Amino acid sequence: MVTHTIGNKIIVFLILLLIGVTNMYAFGAGIFYPKIIFSFDNLDENFYWGAADKACDSASESTPEINVLFRQPGNSFKAEFFPVFLTKKNYAKLYIKSITYIYENKEFTALEDAVFILPEKIIGMDSNEIGWITNGTYYWLNGWTAKCENPNDKSKKWPETNFEKIFKNKKAGDNFPFSIKIIYNFDEEDEKTLLIPFTVIAIKGWYTSIFAGS
Repeated sequence: MVTHTIGNKIIVFLILLLIGVTNMYAFGAGIFYPKIIFSFDNLDENFYWGAADKACDSASESTPEINVLFRQPGNSFKAEFFPVFLTKKNYAKLYIKSITYIYENKEFTALEDAVFILPEKIIGMDSNEIGWITNGTYYWLNGWTAKCENPNDKSKKWPETNFEKIFKNKKAGDNFPFSIKIIYNFDEEDEKTLLIPFTVIAIKGWYTSIFAGS
């Protein structure tokens, strides 16, 4: 009799869990996961986004020193700013005067007056260590390995952005221009301004289950 009661409780729990997950998928948009997410198509054709060694081999004088992707994990409402560096030196520091998002002739400041410490080490392509990868002419670095000089100040780290608040009233299937302006300098070199153009596509959001992974 006790076993039967426990079994019934388990069945009821599983049914409630199923209903909860179903409601999460159907009615949770904007609460448990974003209604709209955004795909950023980087329009700079002078930057190779594949393997680091091929990126170095493909680089030229027209290749920007910094390029950017965005990553939006799981059910997060915020997209992570993901930089990649492709330079002619293995620099020690990166000074960011400002990172600005430009949309519909409006500017949104994402980061100001931040300093990042870069790894000194040069590593091989198959190494699990943190460092620069080079072909002898160009140097490639995953920008997320750069350490914020002031790690206790979240405002000085690579930005995380809720783009639903910037790209308001966008519907799935909409596409539109967007750009990032970065004012920066490596080490003691002259300050530079970089403008990176994108086409953005709005996509209907979905709930990522912590159980099924999708």
